[in-house]
Amino acid sequence: MRHLPVLATLLALGVAPAAMAQQPEPVARMGAIGLSPSEIETFLRGLSPEIRAQAVTSREALDGLIRAELTRRAVVAEAAKANWADRPEVAAMIDQARQQVIVETWLAARSEPPAAEPPETDLRRIYDDNTARFVASAQVRLAQIFLPVPQGASAEAAAAAEDQIGDLRRKARARGADFAALARQFSQHRDSADSGGDMGWVSEDQLVPEIRQAVAGLDKGAVSAPIRSQAGWHLLRLIDRKESRVQDFDEVRPLLVEALRRQQTADLRRRYVEGLVGAAPPAINEIAVAEVLSRLAPAAPAAPTQ
Repeated sequence: MRHLPVLATLLALGVAPAAMAQQPEPVARMGAIGLSPSEIETFLRGLSPEIRAQAVTSREALDGLIRAELTRRAVVAEAAKANWADRPEVAAMIDQARQQVIVETWLAARSEPPAAEPPETDLRRIYDDNTARFVASAQVRLAQIFLPVPQGASAEAAAAAEDQIGDLRRKARARGADFAALARQFSQHRDSADSGGDMGWVSEDQLVPEIRQAVAGLDKGAVSAPIRSQAGWHLLRLIDRKESRVQDFDEVRPLLVEALRRQQTADLRRRYVEGLVGAAPPAINEIAVAEVLSRLAPAAPAAPTQ
């Protein structure tokens, strides 16, 4: 496994060195199943960008994906020993899946929109006609101190957390209090504690109801009363607030371009399929189809004997 961290780094840089690509021995193995560096690279490049990025940055995620691929290949090898793919029903499913891949990739190639961006006038028209859809929700910038209360916690532990959050509230509201310092010292929310509890900008509609309700009545700089959620206790400070507003054209322009290109793709695909159907309209023998259905229908239960 010693090559895997190096491979992850090289993939992140988009580099596939010839020395590693030519390395014959597997760097991951499960019984008789092995994966060479080049096979791992091919496998990772076939993943979605999001999953691939996670694998590149996390050794744990990378190892998990490699184990899953080794397991998949081991199952395939076992099935091959039994000539499983030669079973008529399996072969039919394989052929159907193969045809579906051909259909989807062929239609995608026939419905590729123009490389050039859509005309600016079209983008402006869509924006003007749909202004109500481009309303940005109100946002708040919050800092928090969080004390967890795990499910199944004892009554003593829950009471201790409640007492502590009450004490922290009194300290946070005292004259000259430093909320950020309190968050760094006491908050157990890892992602924000090191930043003085600052959670950045969050849309109000993304907040859980109990927190959204508490934030609604806060002035800038004010500290909330302790808030109990399913996860534990929260103490919030409202740093700033942005009211709901209509987004500018330049803000939503990339979304408009993407939406219009998707529409162009759908239109091209529809016209291509309609052209095929128009050139050779489908014909269905309803009598023959009815006979097929009759053979597939379950047999009627036998009448009970007297």
